[in-house]
This record gives sequence, structure tokens and C-alpha cells, in this order.
Amino acid sequence: MHDHHDHEHHHHHHGDAPAVDPATLDDTQAICPVTGDVVVKAESEALGHSRQHDGQTYYFCCATCVQLFDKNPEKYTHQTHSTDTLTLTSKENLADNVWAFRFEADTPISWTPGQFIRIELPHDNPDDEGTKRWFTISSTPHDGYIQITTRVTDTTFKQALAALPIGSTINLVEQPDGDFVWQESEKPLVFIAGGIGITPFYSMLKARGHSGQPVSAMLIYNGRTDELPFKVEFEEASRRHPEFKVHYVIGEQLTTEKLTELVPNISSSQVYISGAESMVEALGKQLEENGLANDNLHQDFFPHYNEESY
Repeated sequence: MHDHHDHEHHHHHHGDAPAVDPATLDDTQAICPVTGDVVVKAESEALGHSRQHDGQTYYFCCATCVQLFDKNPEKYTHQTHSTDTLTLTSKENLADNVWAFRFEADTPISWTPGQFIRIELPHDNPDDEGTKRWFTISSTPHDGYIQITTRVTDTTFKQALAALPIGSTINLVEQPDGDFVWQESEKPLVFIAGGIGITPFYSMLKARGHSGQPVSAMLIYNGRTDELPFKVEFEEASRRHPEFKVHYVIGEQLTTEKLTELVPNISSSQVYISGAESMVEALGKQLEENGLANDNLHQDFFPHYNEESY
């Protein structure tokens, strides 16, 4: 099950211009019904990112959009995008340049820990990454707020987010979605996080702890430095829940050899991997070659996302 979304998904297009005028497209191009991005029909088809619906063909920019469309085609074929707003209530520097932004939703939002949202932050002179972005929700439903946790890099979107005054609003353009969520299993659970890819695991583990369910999982947290977001919380969780184990792999690349050393039975586990696309793809492929069944592999990554953002 490949969740090709991100926690911060970048489609390379120019500035999330107001809806593209279809008259300016040529026959080889189409508009992704989910994001409004221009896509090349042939590329979209080659990747399996096109769908037939009511006698019409729709072309999508990525697998996430296809997944969203398949769940509810009507939502995208009849353009009635409701825009809910989120109000910024606080921001906090967690580690290095990692910040947590907390928002209050104007209408109640429900989600399953591990899911993501798409938000829009209009700002002046946006760069190629535009004004909309996907983020994993790092808070849990019982927290009563929506938190996104991200590395503030020098993109115009991140800079605009960092500069957003408390009390300002952003637009919620996609409700929570995605299936990178805790699934009950007879098999041991192994969570592998690269850098800011920790966000879905933080939300899942915190929610289970809150509801008094066992947190039987092993977390392998790979970071560039010791300054890891949520490290204190994980330490505390492993003290409170002896069944929860956490290992840190710092300043080195995570390999399948290292994973097998830490988790000898990894091939017979349920494995969740979240982080930069290159890391998630490489580890997933190697684990499958070593005998992990595809059904037991859950991947969550941020396409087109460079390693620096982790």
C-alpha cells in the first residue's frame, strides 16, 4: 500500500495561479481536478494517474490525487470546494528550524491520527512551490487543535507561514485524508521515521496513549542530529509503556542491514516508513527484496521533497 502523499507535498508548478484558463491549454495538457495543476496527459497516463468517470477522462498530477478522487469522484467533478478556515493560535520552535503551528478550525474537523490535510496560504510573489501544501496533522483529535510540524526552509510558503501573525487565518482546501494510520495486526509493528517524517507516528502514538490502548510498537527514528522533534515525549512514552521501544539512528544513513540488526524479525512485521521520498522508496524496495510482503509495507512520503527539508 503506497501512500504517495507527503507531509509537505510539492507539485512543481508556478505559484498556484488562480484557476488556469482551460483555453490556454493545448491538446496534450489537462488540469488536475484536485490541485488545479497543469499536467501532461501522456505523462499522467503513463504513471496510471488518469481515470474515466461518467464518460470523461480526468488526469491527475500524483497518486495522492488519484486516491482522493477514487474515494469521492463527485467532489471533484462538481466543483463545489468548500473553504474552511483555520486560525493560527500559537507557534513554537521545537528543535533546530523545526516549528509547530497550532490552529483552531472554524468548523469541527475529524480525522484519524496519521492523516494529512492540504492548506492554502496566499502570499505575495510565491515561488514555484506555490501557495498550497499538504501536511500531516501532528496533533491528535483529543488535543482540540490542529497542529502541523515542519522545518522552516527558505521557500516563500514556509517563510510566509513562519511570519504569519497569531490570529491570522489560512484556508483548509482538503479535509483530512490518507491511510497511513495505525492498523491492528497480529504482527509486530515497526515504525521507521526519517527526520520530520516523525509527524504521523507522533500523532498515532499519542492518541493510543491517551485512549489507554497498548502502544506495542518499535520506533526507529533517523535524524541528522540529536535535536529531534518530540524526543522528550517518546522517552516519556517508553517509560510509561514498557511495550513501546524507541531506537535513534543519528548522523548516518539508515540501511536494511542496520534495520535487521535492530529488528531481526522485520520481514514478518508490519512496517511503516515515513520520510523523504528517496529514503522511503529505497528502504521499502530493499525490505521487499529481503522478504517483507507488500501488504505489510506502509509508506508515507513527500514527493519532490529534498533531503534538506528533513
